[in-house]
Amino acid sequence: MIFGTNMVLMCAILLFFCNCADTKLKSSVEAANKDCPISLGMSGEMTSVTYEDNAVVFLFTFDEQFVNIDALDANQEGMKASVLAGMRNKNTQNLFDMVIESDADIFFKFKGKTSGKEASFRITASELKEELEKPVPTTEEKLALTIEQSNKQMPMDTGTGVIITKVVDEDETVTYLAMVNDKKQLDMIAENIDNVKNSQKTMFKMMGMAEKVFFQMIIEAGKNLSYRYYSEGTDKTVEVIHTNAELKEIFGN
Repeated sequence: MIFGTNMVLMCAILLFFCNCADTKLKSSVEAANKDCPISLGMSGEMTSVTYEDNAVVFLFTFDEQFVNIDALDANQEGMKASVLAGMRNKNTQNLFDMVIESDADIFFKFKGKTSGKEASFRITASELKEELEKPVPTTEEKLALTIEQSNKQMPMDTGTGVIITKVVDEDETVTYLAMVNDKKQLDMIAENIDNVKNSQKTMFKMMGMAEKVFFQMIIEAGKNLSYRYYSEGTDKTVEVIHTNAELKEIFGN
């Protein structure tokens, strides 16, 4: 029921990439590529990082149960805006400096694990320079962009009888709207809320880098996380809530 989003994936990879100690762009790319493939959790993996034709090329292979490659291809400008916003933090300044100094581009390539479908987009050095002139986005702004991009991937079939239909920021809480098959399944969740919540906590601890970045945004924004289960044909809903304090405890904040 947890999945990475376009901007979250980029944030996670850029944070990793900028931890490379070598300040030379090509050397940093080579160092990063030696650690590939890198799991991003259920969404997929960063398959490779290479330097080709004066561009840093990130190749991702996605599980299409969680990531719609066609939707990525149709939303290139939205993805670019989200990635640029997500890159604006002190941890990624090193990458900005290296890329701009080399007058290089950053090229993102996405491939479906099963279908082989591909999508891609490019961020030029000049676009990076322009981004640096803008105010750094707040956590709330980055979270809003992440949710917006997530919803372009909906609905998302988790393969567990639950379909995530939308992510909603409800002021104090970020809520996953989760549709189940029927009222019987909804009643079972209601009767076993504690077990469901504990199962989710276990899943949170096993998440990949990408999902953890999203959860850190929620924590930093001071929000709770909720799964609101519902079934078509009934007005009943069942809410499983993880408070901000509980999220902090899980993720060691």
